[in-house]
Amino acid sequence: MIRYVRLFALGMVAVCAAGCSMPMSNGEEESISPTQRYPIAVEPQVVTMTVAVDDGMQRLAPGESERVRAFAERWKARGQGMINAAAPAGSPNRAAAMAGLDEVKQILRSSGVDSSAVTVSSYRADNDPRAPITMSFVTLAASTVECGANWSKNLAFNPRNTPWPDFGCSSQHNFAALVADPRDLIEPHTSDPSDNMRRSQVLDKYRQGQPTETVRTTNDTGNVSNVAH
Repeated sequence: MIRYVRLFALGMVAVCAAGCSMPMSNGEEESISPTQRYPIAVEPQVVTMTVAVDDGMQRLAPGESERVRAFAERWKARGQGMINAAAPAGSPNRAAAMAGLDEVKQILRSSGVDSSAVTVSSYRADNDPRAPITMSFVTLAASTVECGANWSKNLAFNPRNTPWPDFGCSSQHNFAALVADPRDLIEPHTSDPSDNMRRSQVLDKYRQGQPTETVRTTNDTGNVSNVAH
C-alpha cells in the first residue's frame, strides 16, 4: 500500500513539473483590447424619405408637412452637406409633384433651413401615377463589425482565463448605437465663445476689491451645500 502511495505522489510531482514547464502567460492576441479588436468606424450614410403628394388637391398629401419638418430637424442635428429634394419626371402626377415641391421648399425655409442648403432635382418615375417626392441628405453613422460570428472557443473550459473571440463586441456595438453625434468620435466640438461682458464685470469688481462671485438669492436652487463662505 505504501508503495502505491509513493508512486502516486511521484506521479503528481511529475504532472506538476510538466504543468510548470508550460507557458501560462497571455500572448499578444490576448493583450488586444476590445476597442482595438472591434474599432468603431464613422462613415457617411444617406438618409432618405419619400413624400406623398395629393394629385387631386395639387399639393402634399395630409400629414406630409409634419414629416418634412421632422426631416429638416434631423438634417439640422446630424446632416452633412445639403438636402436634396427630387420630383418625379414623366409621371401623371407631375403637376401635383411640382406644386408639392414648392411646398416642401417653403416648409424647409420656415424650419430654419437656408435656401442655399437645398438642391432640387428630378428622377425617372416610369409613368407611376402615385410617384412621390424624394428627399435625402448625407449624415455620419457609427458602426462596427457584427458580433456572434466566432464561437470556436469553449467558454466552459478556460484555465488561462483569456478573453473569448467575441469579448467586448456587444459593448462596442451598443456604444456605436447610443452615441448622439458620431462626429464626436472624430473630433471634439469647438468651444463656445467667451462672455466678454461677464469677464469685464469680474475684472472691474476685482480691481475695486469687491467679491467676484455670482450673487445668489434664496430662490436659487443650484447650491451644492449650505456651508457659509
